[in-house]
Amino acid sequence: MQLHLFSDEPQRQHPSRESALPPPERFEAAMLYSSIGDALGWPTEFFSPEGQRLPFFQFPHQTFVSWKKRVGGKWWGYEDTVGPGEYSDDTQLMLAVARSIDETGNFVPEYFAYTELPLWLQYERGGGRTVKTAARKLLAKRADWLNNFYRQGNLDYRQAGANGAAMRNLPIALAHIHDKQALIRDSFYNAIITHGHPRAILGTILFGLAVHCALTLSAPPPPPRFIECILDGLRQVPKVIQSDERLQRWINTWNRGLLNKELNFAQLYRSTLQEAVQYLKQIPAFLSREPKDYYTFVGALEPATKGSGIATVCVAIYLFLRYLQHPQQGLIVAVNTFGSDTDTIALFLGSLMGAFHGLQAIPPALLDQVQDRHLLLTIARRLYAVAAASFTPPHLRQRRPATAELSTSAFSPGKWPFTKCSTKNTRTVIP
Repeated sequence: MQLHLFSDEPQRQHPSRESALPPPERFEAAMLYSSIGDALGWPTEFFSPEGQRLPFFQFPHQTFVSWKKRVGGKWWGYEDTVGPGEYSDDTQLMLAVARSIDETGNFVPEYFAYTELPLWLQYERGGGRTVKTAARKLLAKRADWLNNFYRQGNLDYRQAGANGAAMRNLPIALAHIHDKQALIRDSFYNAIITHGHPRAILGTILFGLAVHCALTLSAPPPPPRFIECILDGLRQVPKVIQSDERLQRWINTWNRGLLNKELNFAQLYRSTLQEAVQYLKQIPAFLSREPKDYYTFVGALEPATKGSGIATVCVAIYLFLRYLQHPQQGLIVAVNTFGSDTDTIALFLGSLMGAFHGLQAIPPALLDQVQDRHLLLTIARRLYAVAAASFTPPHLRQRRPATAELSTSAFSPGKWPFTKCSTKNTRTVIP
């Protein structure tokens, strides 16, 4: 198994510095603004630039609206009325992940896979085929979250590289603000429950690291510094893989199912990583250009790639850096760039803007109307309490050697206790 996945990546230049635990309102703002972005971008996700303008919102779209969405099959379909400020499956699954984080801040994959994800099928709103297929497979008597390799029609677990895992990863990033390697490990676990392609896994990790950098870098960071903060985290992925027995077991299972001449996981991961690094490093060159130029560069406007786990996250990072001092304008651009995955990109962007600016970045009208505002605040405060309980001030940390990211020292996540989570008050309207 090839684990030296970053051999072509230059050595770290400027490690990020965590000065102190950010104030709780930045956790609250990240949760709230992510859901606001989801709710605001959901109706525009289905607008086609070539088609007729939809009648239920004005351009540019920047306020919550009531609209109808056709759901179901040919014979049993119906129209679901979506109220102003109501969110989609993106936020539903984000809340499910938040409920799957225990008191120590660790994500419990067993709880998410065997309780939250199958239950979500009963109230899902806008869920994608990939996540729903994975969830149904986990209903089987002998289901195994670490071995959820499905094939159904044209859906193949190993080829599932969309952003359905990244969109739910914010709570993991918040809970592990103090520990990049734990963030990477739990992001990896989160992704492989439903998605098996490195593009989805890397996108999930990438989004978590971007939130981490938005929370921990003080003052408006120059774009190269923010990007270097993310790359510094990506360089730690090999160490996490090498030191985690479950991830190595999953990779071995992934490789056993290959056909002749197919790339193994490490090879595919390396090529996907190069794609992600290229997208990130090109962001500064596009900051003075029209946003659609960067969308086009990463393929975020192409029907076949617009939901990519990497492209959508990189677009959100680009918009975050381009509109860092104008967060509301950035969100309007995200939800009005038709032909892209507007709700998920807006969720990513809202998470980053909220994490960096706090509640002041959120328009009051949207803040007051978003669905389950008080629940989102409650969960954000719990995640802050969990993060604060395990946060070690910088002056008390042991100094790491300069080659820490190349270390292969043992790392054991230990046994995963099941948390007692409630699903009360987390449902949207059940069809």
